[in-house]
Amino acid sequence: MTDSTIKQIATVFPITAEALKPEPKLQGNRFIVRDFGLNASTHGIPGIARSRNIYNRVFWTISFISYTGIMLYFVIEAILAYFQYPTQTLVTITEEWPLAFPAVTICNYSPFRYDQFIGPYLNYTNTFNLTNTTDTSTFSAEQALYINDFLQYKLNRNESLEAFFYPLSSMLIKCVYNGANCSVTDFIQFTNPVYGLCYTFNSQASHINNGQIYYNNENGDSGKLDLDLYIHSHQYVPYLSDGKKNDSIRSKFSIFFIRLSVSIVTMVHDNTQLPLIDRVETRLAPGQKYKLGYSKKTTVFLPAPYTICSNIVTPGMQAMFDQFSGATYAYGQEICFEVAIQTYT
Repeated sequence: MTDSTIKQIATVFPITAEALKPEPKLQGNRFIVRDFGLNASTHGIPGIARSRNIYNRVFWTISFISYTGIMLYFVIEAILAYFQYPTQTLVTITEEWPLAFPAVTICNYSPFRYDQFIGPYLNYTNTFNLTNTTDTSTFSAEQALYINDFLQYKLNRNESLEAFFYPLSSMLIKCVYNGANCSVTDFIQFTNPVYGLCYTFNSQASHINNGQIYYNNENGDSGKLDLDLYIHSHQYVPYLSDGKKNDSIRSKFSIFFIRLSVSIVTMVHDNTQLPLIDRVETRLAPGQKYKLGYSKKTTVFLPAPYTICSNIVTPGMQAMFDQFSGATYAYGQEICFEVAIQTYT
């Protein structure tokens, strides 16, 4: 609207020309902001817009900014907590009958039979001028220093050590499960790097019991495995199966450990669990009768994204399982850890 037009209107209507002029642009923007503040539904902003003096406006501004910051803090904390995927643990006790009888793994604490071991060992030490003796009736601490070198030599030549181990047929005197006789054919064998040949009863294997595992209600009993074992303590290799301690440095604190160096090593575990018996073991001294009980606990973790847990058998883990006489083994966290270390190495 031009100034001439405003003057013409002012001559017709009883108003001044200044009243008809538009407000400056700055005042128009302030009016829009103030009108928004008065009509905003957010607490604090209308208080700022209605303030009559600078003190009220500063008070409402500081209050609004402070409480907005507090609100944002809790909102962000809630979002971060959500993306951490917190879970609840639910524990239940279930009566299960019949219950699968667990797998039982046994090993002789001594990995090698002296009568089978001493001949090839002396041939090795004499060949490399480490010793100069053919006396198989004595075995000194100095001779024992080369056992690890001998084993590494055999493995590097891809030669088997199985002839040195204790066969189950020479150790198993009696095997009875729920009143029914069992035998060495009910066991699978595997090689442990610490204890040599070990044997597992009731491991799920396709060639044993028609691929089925035993349950504790079979033959009308409640799940009892009776084993009588012969340890062959007279065949233990000196300085190998007693913690590799020399007689001169044994102390009173190691008496119990040395006494149990002649023993059977056992482990009770799940039927599809690969037995890492050198990590979880129970030693049974000769001349004693033992009763081992068992209970079953199942832990189930939620899959991703709540946890990083998985039950996928990797190719490396399956390659390890394939070395265990046709037994069916499942995923295990500790096995996965072992495979990862070996792969990295």
